[in-house]
Amino acid sequence: MLPLEGKVAVITGATSGIGARTAEVFVANGANVVIAGRRQDRGEKLARKLGDAASFIRTDVCAEADVKAMIDHAVDRFGRLDCLMNNAGRGSQYAAIAEVDLEQFDAVIAVHLRAVLAGMKYATRVMAVKGAGSIINVASVNGFRAGLGGYYYSAAKAASIHLTRCAAMELG
Repeated sequence: MLPLEGKVAVITGATSGIGARTAEVFVANGANVVIAGRRQDRGEKLARKLGDAASFIRTDVCAEADVKAMIDHAVDRFGRLDCLMNNAGRGSQYAAIAEVDLEQFDAVIAVHLRAVLAGMKYATRVMAVKGAGSIINVASVNGFRAGLGGYYYSAAKAASIHLTRCAAMELG
């Protein structure tokens, strides 16, 4: 028996990089995986490559309705949800504090913090019914150590780390 056999995972940002590779590893270890991302061509291609154990849904994690639909898709397609990996991300450039662009800040916060909270909101509703599940929120050393990255990304990752701790206290 494979270690993830019978499990169902949703991975955001799964059309490339860490998310795509995680989807491959999960499927290789027996899981069914929902590949969530904005790049439909890449997501569909990866789902075809992984076979019946994978399904793609176009998802903009900044849109709450898309996040809800992503979780619903996992349950509708595979019958359950065992794992959510909040992995979607976007870069942010360095800006001096006196020159920050608050619209860019809001955009980075939307992907790296607000989307994480939305994912947890909808995944928890499904996982709580069976009393089990795993939520993996991908963060960064930038969330712990100042000066390694720009303000937007670093602040978002620090907040995501604390959000994860707060949710763990409630849900654990």
